[in-house]
Amino acid sequence: MAPRLNHSNANVLVVACIALSAAAGMASCRSAGVPRSDSQLANTVASPAAPTPRLMTREKIDAKRLARQEQHFREYQECPPCFVDRTRGHNQRIFLFDGVADCNTTLRIGTFGDGGKWLCEPERLPTSTVVYSFGVGDETSFDHEMAAVFGAEVHMFDPSPSVTRRFESYQAGKAQGPGRVFFHALGLGPVSSVKGSEWTLTIEGKPCAAKSFTDIAKSLGHTHVDILKIDIEGGEFAAMQQMLAEKSLAALQVQQILIEFHLWSDEAFDQFVQIVQGLKDQGYLLFRKELNPTDASRCAEFAFVWVASPSSSATPPAADLK
Repeated sequence: MAPRLNHSNANVLVVACIALSAAAGMASCRSAGVPRSDSQLANTVASPAAPTPRLMTREKIDAKRLARQEQHFREYQECPPCFVDRTRGHNQRIFLFDGVADCNTTLRIGTFGDGGKWLCEPERLPTSTVVYSFGVGDETSFDHEMAAVFGAEVHMFDPSPSVTRRFESYQAGKAQGPGRVFFHALGLGPVSSVKGSEWTLTIEGKPCAAKSFTDIAKSLGHTHVDILKIDIEGGEFAAMQQMLAEKSLAALQVQQILIEFHLWSDEAFDQFVQIVQGLKDQGYLLFRKELNPTDASRCAEFAFVWVASPSSSATPPAADLK
């Protein structure tokens, strides 16, 4: 529908029309002193050559967003190198995929800068919420706030020697409000897709331990992980590909995945597209994206929520797409 215009701004539009017509050598505008009716102005301002169907229902809007995402997937599948090449050299890559799922409420947890994360309908988190946070560095505001505000059991993982030293005196299961926070000097693996290097993790010149998502959950005795946060500086690709291949996300009833993707190379972007499609195929849709303020053209936080998983009987997550 064209915007409704009143007579007070009609003259402004007509004067602008006269100026544009004069510049183009035309004389098709009415005198500025005779304002047109609302309907005449509306027809002048917006007269599409071929009207398009209006999106009048929630279902049609959802379908439109998903169709746009599917178009990207189809173009990639037709020729992955072409797709990667076409998006090289500018910021298009970071903007290609955006939210296709809606949450009734969202809340950002943690610092306002790099390190904070978005949650979908946190009011519906279970009382026994388990959070795995891979890659904490020196920014743990998200982890401690999840424990303090939601009473979550938070497990922080980071094998970096400098980080491990900072947590040497950290009390295991430290109380943070109604929740508890644990630290583990352990990385998420595999750390590479290169055969023979899958578990070779070297940080700050020292070898570091890494385990798969499934093995870590087994060692800690967890049968479910509600929130999975990953920010491991490029190590996310091999680890996520294994999770998708093993379908461990559904097996551990992961409801939300909060992951920073580092699109530093063509290879990284190629794997990123595969992962986003793989998550969609296993029932996870993107509900929020936030650019990294320190490297906005290549790094962004992507938040996914589980909306369907036909291969699992786990409880569906919070997002409501209906």
